[in-house]
Amino acid sequence: MLDFHPLRLEDFPRLRHYFTINPGRLCDSTPGSTFIWRDLYRVEYAEHNGSLYFKVTTPDAEVTFPLPLGADRQEHYCTLSAHCCEAGVPVSFYPVPREELEELQAFFPNTAAISNRDSADYLYRAEDLKYFKGKKLSGQRNHVNKFRKSYDGIWEFRPITEADLPSVAAFLDHYAQRWNKPSPSFLEDIAKTREVLEHLRTYGLSGGMLLVEGVIAGFSLGEVVGDTLFTHIEKADRDYDGCYQMLVAQFAQQFANENIPFINREDDTGDPGLRTSKLSYHPVALLEKYTVTVEEPSIAESVEMLKGIKHYYEE
Repeated sequence: MLDFHPLRLEDFPRLRHYFTINPGRLCDSTPGSTFIWRDLYRVEYAEHNGSLYFKVTTPDAEVTFPLPLGADRQEHYCTLSAHCCEAGVPVSFYPVPREELEELQAFFPNTAAISNRDSADYLYRAEDLKYFKGKKLSGQRNHVNKFRKSYDGIWEFRPITEADLPSVAAFLDHYAQRWNKPSPSFLEDIAKTREVLEHLRTYGLSGGMLLVEGVIAGFSLGEVVGDTLFTHIEKADRDYDGCYQMLVAQFAQQFANENIPFINREDDTGDPGLRTSKLSYHPVALLEKYTVTVEEPSIAESVEMLKGIKHYYEE
């Protein structure tokens, strides 16, 4: 049976190496996203035979298992089936990227797979976000040009240094007071952004800030996993016309080099305004995330298959 433990910030350095590959390009499989949302979703982890397993408990008390980080999918399926059978809980996988759905359902024939549009990640070409070229992105380009014209000679974008962190934290406090929302996700987002700023070395995120006359107008934090730049945190002052578009472009130019063809800007959580904004940048794909629930007969069958994995029972 897997031995799960609550995920803590101090676990970050030891577990980071598991996240080196993210073939599905989902934000959920990045170290930054996993640790930022670990408390809201009560994330627990277990290490077993060179793979990292997670257990997630949503605010609605639903228990799901993200696909483990490691090489042997069949062993992952068997191990989780055995764990759930012994623990007396259903086997439910989330998030499952479309690329892995067929293999999972072939292993577990009796399953139900459901996707939720609100949770789909927005994937963009890095070149599109860097320069907003072409007719379809003319609106975003116009916002950038307006920003450049309005603040000509008095704006700059540069990477966040350790010396900048107190100023960025002060900007975040002002942002949180101005845009305060009662939702648990907003409050957790602000709390974990503060944590990231306080422990930027531990998180290992890249950060950039946009300034006008030396005053912070916005900042972004993200990380590169595989061939994708993930934008985890983005805050800006809308009083500066075109600020968000300028921040998006500058962050992409700074941190998505020639070996990083894609940028993942995460989901829209079903928020209408956020959805309109993210669609206006014209993603090349919406990365679907499936919840796959395994019926009881499949669990029993997979446990039988597990008996062939000798080392599992030897431990």
